[in-house]
Amino acid sequence: MYTKNERENYFQNVVSKIKGIQDVEGIIQLGSGTIGYSDRYSDIDLMIATTEQVGLAKDFIKAELQRMGAFYIKEGKFSDEIFLLIPFFENGLEMNLSVLSTPHLNVKSPLWKLVFDRNGGVQSKMIEENENFLKQDQPYMNKFNITFEYAYHLRKLRIEVRRGNLIYAMKMLEVLRELTLTVQILNEQKKLHQFKAYHTLENDFVTQLMGSYPTLVGTTAIEQAAYTVTELFKSTVMKNAMFDYDEQLFKISEI
Repeated sequence: MYTKNERENYFQNVVSKIKGIQDVEGIIQLGSGTIGYSDRYSDIDLMIATTEQVGLAKDFIKAELQRMGAFYIKEGKFSDEIFLLIPFFENGLEMNLSVLSTPHLNVKSPLWKLVFDRNGGVQSKMIEENENFLKQDQPYMNKFNITFEYAYHLRKLRIEVRRGNLIYAMKMLEVLRELTLTVQILNEQKKLHQFKAYHTLENDFVTQLMGSYPTLVGTTAIEQAAYTVTELFKSTVMKNAMFDYDEQLFKISEI
């Protein structure tokens, strides 16, 4: 496992290499690294702004990562303008690098820091995007009725239990937990985008959620788990006026 100093050396090295690429206009650090990293296991997250030659810049960045010692690089493509590179190094360090043209820059999290800006255009774009992000009533809230989503998936769980399809029912049970977690994260005004620190949520909530995991897989155990997490969801969602809670919606789940 890499040390704090090793991670910082990799960070400085990758920034130095990438900003030397002609088509790179800026580099933005994302995530916990902007405030000192969560712990020794935290990776390096970067958003790299380029000219319109995004694909060409991505290839140059990938080559630099290989020269730095990445033994494997997972490459993804979200669109013609947005690429993702996830390199892994021998010491266990992981990086996540999104590569996109400057006009396509976006802000999904308050945890970002500009570390390189060739001509000043990246900073102005990020400031504009951040202002738009902050103007949203709830930047992390998807525009959907979360109570309906919960009741709908609870219905699916109950149907699959009656069909004896317990694996699918367990998948629906996990969806119910995810929806409940979403509400609690927003209630505590934490950063929903890529939130992972579930252990930092209120102790009572964590204890109740942990109690919704069945010790055995069977019809009765799954139904009991669904009841437990449903009671937790109801008590959690009713604490926040931003959610349109309607008990009548749970009639959807009645089978």
